[in-house]
Amino acid sequence: MTQPNTLVSIVMPSFNQAEFIGRSIDSVFAGSDLDIELIIADGGSTDGTLDILRDKAAQYDQLIWSSQPDTGPADALNKAFSQVRGQIVGWLNSDDVYADGAIDRARQALSEHPNWIMCYGHGEHIDADDQFIGPYPTLEPRVGLQGFEVGCFICQPTVFFKTPMLTLLGQLDESQKTSFDYDFWLRAFAAFPERIGFVDALQAKSRLHDACITQNLRRTVAVEGVRLARNYLGRGVEHWLVTYLEDVRTDFQKTAASGEFEAHASALIDEVADCFDDHQLARLRGMIQ
Repeated sequence: MTQPNTLVSIVMPSFNQAEFIGRSIDSVFAGSDLDIELIIADGGSTDGTLDILRDKAAQYDQLIWSSQPDTGPADALNKAFSQVRGQIVGWLNSDDVYADGAIDRARQALSEHPNWIMCYGHGEHIDADDQFIGPYPTLEPRVGLQGFEVGCFICQPTVFFKTPMLTLLGQLDESQKTSFDYDFWLRAFAAFPERIGFVDALQAKSRLHDACITQNLRRTVAVEGVRLARNYLGRGVEHWLVTYLEDVRTDFQKTAASGEFEAHASALIDEVADCFDDHQLARLRGMIQ
């Protein structure tokens, strides 16, 4: 059972996020809680991030950081996970921020519910200037594994879990270039359906901006999301393709020749056709028409 003063280890992957990482670090230590450590695994940033990390490490004794080449954020996170000393782990990207009191709320929730191995809460999207964009579409754990049929309903930086979950589930899947978090939640819901809790409060703010993975690798997000859904839920989830195609349709209409969007969409559906049944494929192809 965790105690209210249990050490919480926050891990943070980092690569060329000098514009945001200072705000992310400050949000971890807001309130000057001595029972927090922050472990940052930087992938060799060249944009001034390392200078910020040196300054922040001088400001916060509980900040530990290193910088070395990696194969992507999942690799960086696995390296950081291997260093944690706390009984509870949180995971904050270097462009996201915690809401005030988020760490203490998660620590208290996991203390009051000893059966919980993981908890998460409400999240919201913000822009590069910290302005509110909209709420993250969150569902509570009672929806179970099948709840993921509507997409990923967990805002990643709102998640906290007990350290043994890393041993029980294993490392993040580094073959997933964008969806390693989604894969981890699916594994958690499959393994611990009765041990995932919910903090009914705003826990984190996830930033959307031009340089983030979600924006720049949207096609990969869609393909990986479909394949993971097929692996864990038995069939692909159309949400991943529909959301992606709705996002890029306007871009194609502005910059591409007539018919190129339809060709792009058809090729994408063909790539993941093995994940869908005939009814789903007919519906997807009908949407393109």
